[in-house]
Amino acid sequence: MNATLSGKPPASLARQLSLQISLLVVLMVGALAAIAFWSVQREIAAVVPGTMLSTVQLQAAQQGQSFQLADASVRRLAREWLQRSGKLGEAEAERRFGELFERSADGVWRLRPALVDTERAPTFYLQGSKPLDADVRRRAVLGYELLREQGPALVPPFFSAYTDFVEKGLMVYSRGIDWGKGATPATDNFNYPTMTGADPRNNPKREVFWTPVYFDEEAKAWMVSVIQPLDLQGRWVGTVGHDITIDTLLQQIGQADAELGALTMIISRDGQLIAHPELRERIAKAQGQLALATLGDPVLSAVHALIASGGDTAQAARTPDGRHLVAWSRIAGPDWWAVRVAPQARIDELLHRGVLWMLAVGLVMLLLTLLLLHRVIRQRVKQPLSDITSSVEALAARVHHGEEPQTLPAQGSADLQRLSQAFDAMAQDLASHRRQEQAAQAALQSEVHERRQAEEAVHRLNLSLEARVRERGEALQQAQQELVQRETLASLGSLVAGVSHELNTPIGNALMATDTAVTALADLEGMLAGGVVRRSELSRGMQLARECVGLALANLKRSASLVQDFKQVAVDRASLQRRAFNLRRVSEEVVHLLQVSLKSPGCSVEMDLPIELVLDSFPGAFGQVLTNLVENAVVHAFNGRSDGRILISLVRSDEREVVLTVSDNGCGIAPEHQGEVFKPFFTTRLGQGGSGLGLHLVYSIVCNVLGGEIELDSEPGEGTRFTLTLPRRAPD
Repeated sequence: MNATLSGKPPASLARQLSLQISLLVVLMVGALAAIAFWSVQREIAAVVPGTMLSTVQLQAAQQGQSFQLADASVRRLAREWLQRSGKLGEAEAERRFGELFERSADGVWRLRPALVDTERAPTFYLQGSKPLDADVRRRAVLGYELLREQGPALVPPFFSAYTDFVEKGLMVYSRGIDWGKGATPATDNFNYPTMTGADPRNNPKREVFWTPVYFDEEAKAWMVSVIQPLDLQGRWVGTVGHDITIDTLLQQIGQADAELGALTMIISRDGQLIAHPELRERIAKAQGQLALATLGDPVLSAVHALIASGGDTAQAARTPDGRHLVAWSRIAGPDWWAVRVAPQARIDELLHRGVLWMLAVGLVMLLLTLLLLHRVIRQRVKQPLSDITSSVEALAARVHHGEEPQTLPAQGSADLQRLSQAFDAMAQDLASHRRQEQAAQAALQSEVHERRQAEEAVHRLNLSLEARVRERGEALQQAQQELVQRETLASLGSLVAGVSHELNTPIGNALMATDTAVTALADLEGMLAGGVVRRSELSRGMQLARECVGLALANLKRSASLVQDFKQVAVDRASLQRRAFNLRRVSEEVVHLLQVSLKSPGCSVEMDLPIELVLDSFPGAFGQVLTNLVENAVVHAFNGRSDGRILISLVRSDEREVVLTVSDNGCGIAPEHQGEVFKPFFTTRLGQGGSGLGLHLVYSIVCNVLGGEIELDSEPGEGTRFTLTLPRRAPD
């Protein structure tokens, strides 16, 4: 029988099998690593340019908002100035000029000292070397009345609102600054960029224009101005303008992307470097206009060439040498471009780092797999073969000495079991007289089989019980999720109802105004068709149409703003999408919609949140938390009071987390209820509008979705305060 076992020993067979399988696993891991490297490289090449372009477009849109407002404002002020010019009579102008202005001892015309109020009215200076004619006095009165009425509403957001006089004078409203007091007989604004750019010789089309960037010594800030030339009866008489500080914009440019190594900058179309995080001092020395040609920087020159060849559309492209990725977008207002430049080497470095991490993980998994494989081969192959070899050798020895043969032990593998049975058959042929022992062995095997069947039956029963428990648990979890989802949808439904109701009024007003404008235009068409049209009737009809269109536009803008807020809130809550969002902006959208939907008389919602605070989290979940806390206060805290006040404020923030409070001045929560409010289905207003899921949903979202904590602090009669501690970056 020993002859049948000649050849390689069991240990060598197991070792060879282990090496072959290990080699196969190594080849598979290498192939997966190569596929992963190719996939990641392709994905980064496709995603990074689009991401950079989206970022720079958003930045350009944010930076251009104040410029667009300023452009529209100076156009409106110029139209208003011209309209009032046609209505102000000579006698009234002379009377008002005498009341408002006087000539100082140094010969400069200024506002009378008793009327100087830098908080509510403009200040003025005008050189008096020549006698002032009636037209100049009339324009001085026009400028004063216009800026006195509208200046306080325009400053801020703008630094100043003013009208220049070609007679070397200035009427300006800038809160807290008396420009007339600082003027001297030598003060001359005629050669300023605001005037030279408005000169008909330099601006024959009489267009609105933007000045270069300059540092204002009075305000201690970097400025840019938007100017509208003023012409009266075909004659240039001055300008209307706004000064805008751009310090905030320059600070944003200074924030570099450390992870991607990207730089953000602003370049004008004519090749001037407006802002750059590493060249601030040189830009300041160049008075805000640093020519790229003077720098000799090949990267900046390549960036400007790309922008010049790309037209006015926002684009993303690589420099000709392929070493930098560039994305740019035009900023509304001045002819500036927001630019973002990232070195390709840094992108490749991030790619290689990711692949190295994948390889490291793959190697660790490979090592664990090989260890597990070695253990399995040892237990399932090497050890059983060794046992069989020992048993066969013992059987051969017993037969050789004339002793009764014994059956080989049972094996777990089917192949090894068949091998054992073959040896048993050989032993039966050699010792046929041991039939009784074989029968006893068969009976023993039958009993073992029955026990195995019983054990399998018990095992199947256990699996069935575990499956039932798991199904019941999943059913309960699904039911809870459905209840939470219904609560969320109910909240959205309430917002839909409120927004729909709120939209009725502005849309109705817009329709009515549009209908009136159409009627007015139809009347004008009828008069024009008749052939005889009075100028006064034509002017009155056009004025009515203009006012109606303006009213319709204002109502439609109001409707669009409300729909935009609702759209963002609804999308966030429906998709539970994670993104970086501005905490104050999302809070304002939620509060705006709540004020529309709740319609609770005497209840106000206020916020004290910084503008610049950004979270990388789930805005929909955060909005649901604010919604439930505010609705809970409205339903439970005020109980019909007319002085209800809810405050959302920031306690502190750092790089890791922010701490917010949502507090009210309501009736408070009883001490015996404070430990129960976050439990599902607990409510003190059962059947009166309370579901018992509002604060439970808040607790679940804050702890499980946003990864934060929530605490309750309340005293009966003194209001309630919920403290939210949220991470700046929500857990994955």
